[in-house]
Amino acid sequence: MIYHYTREDVIDALQKTGIAPGDSVFIHSNLGFLGMMKDCGTKEKLCEAFLDALKTAVGDEGTIILPAYSYSFCHGELFDPLTTGTTCGMLSEYVIRNYGFNRSLDPNFSVCGLGQNMDYYKNCNVHEAFGEDSFWERLIKKNGKILCINFDAGSTLIHYIEHLNHVDYRYNKAFNGIKLVDGRQLRDYAVHFVYDYEKPGDAYYPCRIDALCKADGIAKTACLGKGSILAFSAEEYVDYISRLLKTRPRILVKNE
Repeated sequence: MIYHYTREDVIDALQKTGIAPGDSVFIHSNLGFLGMMKDCGTKEKLCEAFLDALKTAVGDEGTIILPAYSYSFCHGELFDPLTTGTTCGMLSEYVIRNYGFNRSLDPNFSVCGLGQNMDYYKNCNVHEAFGEDSFWERLIKKNGKILCINFDAGSTLIHYIEHLNHVDYRYNKAFNGIKLVDGRQLRDYAVHFVYDYEKPGDAYYPCRIDALCKADGIAKTACLGKGSILAFSAEEYVDYISRLLKTRPRILVKNE
């Protein structure tokens, strides 16, 4: 079988981007564009092998976290952390299937993962996705890193930064719904930091910040298979973009 990279190539690329033992790593992933991994003829085997490489890179004291976003309350749907799917790619789906007990209870922006500090992350504030004691705030406090596999240097962390800096084009909006907790249906709410969809110029525009992060050395990149990966410190990313927002308050949106 023709293959484009190996498990060892994954570990090498992770190390080149600064991923190290003990790290908490939040991962945006698009594995398909990397091509074929050696000895991985199915999606299940690919995800298993990739996760195994990640475990090796962060070690026993590290934590691997993936987005498990479902936007359930946004869509008026029941949220069940054990069975509700995600739109965040095959690796996220694999982690939910195998580690759903480690999924946070945010009905719109849940996270799921495994490792040393996963209990700490999953028990974050699940009502304010981008506010105080949110997953993002906890990741920053733990000196966490963001890993983007075949993605630009954008991240959902952007919305935490926007919230932190009180941007004028987004606002808090509460969504009500029902989630399943310990077999019981509970009525609850979740707050999303949204923009006005009737103002498309206020939509997030990742290309600009991607170019700046790479040019200024905020993100480290490495080739892998047919694609690439990049990683950066969550805290450095927040500080860097917060500084940019002081002089360019619309740097993150389509119509700057």
